Order: sequence, then C-alpha cells, then structure tokens
Amino acid sequence: MRKRFLLSGLTLVAAATVVGWQVWSPVPPARPSPMSLVFEASDAYQFDPPAPGSYRLNRIKRAPDGRVLDIAGTEHSLHDLTRGKISLVSFVYLTCGDVNGCPLAMSVFFDVHDASGDLPGLNEDVQLLTISFDPARDTVEAIEAFAYPITSDEQAGDKLNWQVLTTSGPQELRPILDGYGQVVDRSEDQETISHLLRLFLVDRQGDIRNVYGLGFLDPRLLLTDIETLLMEEAGA
Repeated sequence: MRKRFLLSGLTLVAAATVVGWQVWSPVPPARPSPMSLVFEASDAYQFDPPAPGSYRLNRIKRAPDGRVLDIAGTEHSLHDLTRGKISLVSFVYLTCGDVNGCPLAMSVFFDVHDASGDLPGLNEDVQLLTISFDPARDTVEAIEAFAYPITSDEQAGDKLNWQVLTTSGPQELRPILDGYGQVVDRSEDQETISHLLRLFLVDRQGDIRNVYGLGFLDPRLLLTDIETLLMEEAGA
C-alpha cells in the first residue's frame, strides 16, 4: 500500500513538472511570411519578387560532388556538406576587386546571413557555402581570416551556418566548377581571374533549383525562392 502511495505521488510530481514546462516554456517567435519582409523596400532593388509558392523551381541538374577544405583544414565531401539542407552556394576569390563580381556576391551573403537572425529556425533548414576558385592564394589560413567576422559573431547560433571553403589545388577544384557550370578563366592575367558571377540554389536532395547572375542578386528573391522550396517540401 505504501509503495502504491509513493508511486502515485511520484506520478503526480512528474505530471506537475510536465504541466509546469508547458506553462512556462517560452513560445518561439513566429517567422515572418513572406520572409523577404525582413528587408526594407529600397530603390536599389530592380523588381519585387513574386509571392512565395506562386511558382515552381525546376530541377536544373544534379549538383556535383568534390573534395573541399574548411577553415580548419579538414577535408570534406561537398555532398556531405550540402546533404539535408537547402544551400546557397557562391564561388569567389578573396582578392577580387571587381565591385560587380565577388564583393557583390559576398555582400549579398552577408545581407542574408545578418537577416536570418530575424527568421527563427531557418538555420535548421538553410545554409550558406562560399567556395574559392583560387586555391593557390585562398589557402586555409586565408579563408579562416576571411571567415573571422562570421565565426566570431556573438549571434552566430541564431543565424544561418555559413561555411567558407577552398580546395587543395586545381585538380580538386576543376570537377566542382565544371559540374556547377561556373566559368573561370585565368588565361590572360594570373592576378585577376575572369569569371561569371553566379550563385546557386541547391535543395536538400542535391539538385540545383536556380542560378542567379548579375541583376538577380536580390536577397529578397533568394529568400523567396528558399521559402518556395520549404513550401514545396511541406506540400503547400
């Protein structure tokens, strides 16, 4: 009888604890929809993006695999890094001086990264990947220095994970560039690399769903496409 009483008492305490958690657990803030609302209207934007989910993003092709190095010098399969998350992928070289080239791509990524802090839970579904196509100069030490403002951000845990990557050399880099269709030409000037500015949207299954060039690097459009993919996953 005493054992039964003790067990009943423990059950009541456990139930009260659960109820207490339900009562006092804070409700996570709602994510705005459309997510593009985190950006204020600006004359810098050339158009307004469509409503998320009002269109379909075709599967363009399979994103390639390859071997990449992170800021700690650890080698990874690119497929392992992109698997399970929607990824925005950009190709840059860190010494690029063309304002309509790599610096623009980096600026857009910084905009999306900073804004993601106002989009609760988005970091569970989406990530950013920046891959250098200049491994000779963009060494592990160089990309680590570039990534310092990202890794040292006190709010980094609330924002999208952003990985800055390089490769061990041209042999490892070439299949990645060819697979994505990222055009890079070093034939004329060894200091300045001629290239087409491109960002790629890759879904969780590893398919490229959109490619953005100059004139379409609007962070609102990127978030709208991401939201459209999330709605597609949810069957909306």
